Amino acid sequence: MKSKALLFTGIFLLILGIVLRKMTPYENLGLVLIIIGVFCKTVYIISKARSGEYVPGKELIFLGVGLLLFLSGLYMRSLEQNLIDPTYMIVIGICLKLFFIIRFIQIVRSAKVSRQTLL
Repeated sequence: MKSKALLFTGIFLLILGIVLRKMTPYENLGLVLIIIGVFCKTVYIISKARSGEYVPGKELIFLGVGLLLFLSGLYMRSLEQNLIDPTYMIVIGICLKLFFIIRFIQIVRSAKVSRQTLL
């Protein structure tokens, strides 16, 4: 559980940031918490990659594009423009991030199983 503290902190900050943006007038603080939460989760993934529990692959493209769409959609909500609805960007970004999370869990679990069978 100790190694997952950074991951859970990132998730908590992300949720807290979304709540602040939706239910309070502190939208900028909410955006800052969302960005810090994303950073915490990114540091966790990088630490898993460095330890060898996760071998990065093509699924990182989904994470990068998902984060880009999600954060761009959040930013575009505050702009007065009619070109694209930011909700679509946010939803597509979240879906891509969910796909990455599912794939990340599959890879980490299979690495743990293969290490246990070797012992």
